[in-house]
Amino acid sequence: MAESSNYQQIQRRAWTIMIAALVTFCVLVISIPLGINWFLHNSETTQETSVTLISGTVFLTPPGAQRPEGVVETVPGIAEGSKIENDPGSQAAVSFYAPDKTTALGSLQIYGGSSIDLSLMRSPRFEWSDRPHRMAINMQRGRARVSLAVDVNRQIVILLKTPHGEVLLERSGSYSIEVTPHTTEVVVRDGAATVTGAGESVILAAGERTTVCAGCKPAGVLTGERNLVVNGDFASPLSPADWSPYKDRYDPTDVEGQIEMTVDAGRKAVHFIRPGSNWGRVGIQQKINRDVRDYQSLRLHLAVRLVRQNLSICGTYGSECPLMVKIEYTDLAGNKNEWLQGFYYYSDPASPLPTLCVTCAPPKTNHVRVQHSVWYPYDIDLLALFNSANRAPAVINTISIYAEGHSFESLVSEIELLAGD
Repeated sequence: MAESSNYQQIQRRAWTIMIAALVTFCVLVISIPLGINWFLHNSETTQETSVTLISGTVFLTPPGAQRPEGVVETVPGIAEGSKIENDPGSQAAVSFYAPDKTTALGSLQIYGGSSIDLSLMRSPRFEWSDRPHRMAINMQRGRARVSLAVDVNRQIVILLKTPHGEVLLERSGSYSIEVTPHTTEVVVRDGAATVTGAGESVILAAGERTTVCAGCKPAGVLTGERNLVVNGDFASPLSPADWSPYKDRYDPTDVEGQIEMTVDAGRKAVHFIRPGSNWGRVGIQQKINRDVRDYQSLRLHLAVRLVRQNLSICGTYGSECPLMVKIEYTDLAGNKNEWLQGFYYYSDPASPLPTLCVTCAPPKTNHVRVQHSVWYPYDIDLLALFNSANRAPAVINTISIYAEGHSFESLVSEIELLAGD
C-alpha cells in the first residue's frame, strides 16, 4: 500500500510538473511574440532638436543646469526638459527632426519676451510602428509660430500647454500662439487645432481663432484675420489665378534664372536661383486689388532663407537684394505708392553700402540682415508704417516677391497679408 501511495504521489508530481511546463511554454509562446510586437510598435527614441539664434539675446537652460547659457548661432542636440527664454525684441527658431536627422518634423519660431520648456520630443524607434512623432511644449509667456511639416509619412502631434489651457496640433499647417498674463490666444493660419480649457474644447479650422483664460472655457470659434494673399503657403502649384512668375536680365546671353516649387525643412516654398554674371531678376507677383479702408490692422508675415548672394548688402542703390518684397498700393488721396523691403546676409566691411533703397519714395524701412541659410520669420505692421508716412492705404494693388542682383539663391514661404476688423 505504501509503495502504491508513493507511486501515486510521484505520478501526481510528474503530471504537475508537466502541466506547469506546458503552461509556462504556452505563456512564453504567446507572451514573447506579444512582448516583441509591443516593443516594436511602442518603443520610442528622442528626436534631433536644435535652437538657432535669429536676433537679440536667447538663453538655453539644459535639464539639471543651475544657470542658463547664451545661444550663439545654432545649438544642436537639445535634450528633453530644456528651457528657452529670450529678451524682448529677440527671436529664436527651434527645429525638430526625426531621429534620422534628415526628416524635418516642424519648427517653433519664438518671438521676444517668451519662455518655453521642451518637455517631450519622441519618435517611434522602428518604421513599422503606427505611433506618431510627438512633441510636448510648455509655454509660460510670449508669442510663437508653430509649423508642422508637410509630406511626412507619419502623423506629427504637438501638445502645447499654457497656464490657461492646452492646444493640440495634429495636422500640417501654421499656427500662432500668444500667451499673456491673463489669456492664451490661438490663431490657425493653415491646418486645424483643438483648444481645451476648463474641460471643454473647440476645434479651429484655417482662418479661425479663439482665446482661453485660466479656469475658463475657450471663447468659442472667432473670426481670424483675413489673409488677402491666395496660395501664400504654396500648397498648390503656381498658377495665373494666384502667382504670376516673371524674369528679367540685362544681358540676353546671361543666365535667365529659375523659379521652382520645393519643400525645404518641411516647408513648401518657392526657390529663386540665378548663377549670373550681370544684373538679373526673378520673382512672382499676385494681384490683390482689395479695399482695406475698413480694416483696423494690416500685417505682413513671411519666412525667408538666403543661401547665396555675391553683391554686398543690396548693391549700390540698395535695390538688389537676394530676396525682396514689394507692395504696390493706392493711398486715400488716390496716389500710387510702393513699399520695398529687402533681406540680405552678406556685408563687405571694406565697401559700405546703403542698407535701404536709396531711390525709393517713403515709407522706407532698413533692409533686414539675416543669418546665412537659416529660415527667418518676418512680421511688420503695414498700417502703422503707411500711416506714419501720411500715406494711409485705400487699396492694396499687388504684392511681389523677388530676388535681384547678379548671382543669388533664396527661398520664401508663409506669405500672409493679414487684415483684421
